[in-house]
Amino acid sequence: MSNDKSIIAITWDGKSHPYQYVHFDVIEKFDWLLYDYSGNAESTNKIFPTPKYFISIKSECKGDVINNIFNYLLENKIKNFPYIGLIDDDIFLTTSDLNKLLFIAEIEKLDVFQASLSHDSYFHHRQFVNKAGYNIQKTDWVEIMAPFYSNEVFFESGKYFNKSISGTGIDVYLIPVIQKIINKTNTAVIHSVIMKHCRPIRTDFRIFSNGKDNLQEIEELRLFCIELIKSFNNVKSDPIIKNLLNRKYIHSIPLKYKIQRISPMLKNIYKMLVDASYR
Repeated sequence: MSNDKSIIAITWDGKSHPYQYVHFDVIEKFDWLLYDYSGNAESTNKIFPTPKYFISIKSECKGDVINNIFNYLLENKIKNFPYIGLIDDDIFLTTSDLNKLLFIAEIEKLDVFQASLSHDSYFHHRQFVNKAGYNIQKTDWVEIMAPFYSNEVFFESGKYFNKSISGTGIDVYLIPVIQKIINKTNTAVIHSVIMKHCRPIRTDFRIFSNGKDNLQEIEELRLFCIELIKSFNNVKSDPIIKNLLNRKYIHSIPLKYKIQRISPMLKNIYKMLVDASYR
């Protein structure tokens, strides 16, 4: 692995404290990239700690942000970092949390990962909520609010980041497909690190400059990914990818998916009872 440091990119509204939800308890072992999505901030002279990289572009949402970060890194030939984290500005973490995430990712040789969510977070997907007693837990995908991507996954996926302004759909469809294509599929939630999502989710029902809402963007990205994998037999026949791409992203959970949860739920109950019997 390269000796260059990983990058943590954090978004900023250009007005409030740029690291509003970050607690600096130890010296960070990574480089900060500060992204001003208002496009109004001119410099980082009065910001501490001073980020190594700074981008100020008026942006609509997370897909817009990560596409601009991708282009910035390409244009400036910044290519040798092991991982990049793409953190929303309403995520509470500490610098020791971030150091630990990157440390565990290197030990486990993860390609994609995220910290688990605290139980008092705003969230859509319960599978990412913290599970006590686990260090990591394998998963098929991680959310767009605070994902970490290996260098290879980020640059290969970045070719298609411009297909979503909202960013939703990049996480559940595009990234897993690219991972399978390039054989970088080691994905996990790191439960030994907990983050809190501090504000309500604001993407739903917004209409973006392309005239679409996030559900329309997600569906178009799903269909694009189905086309993308047609020439890759090992990808289009993969049961995990087929399951992800066959599942449409909607607000409510269809009954058939609720029924599928019964079997793992019973296994988890059994495991809890067995564990309890040894205490």
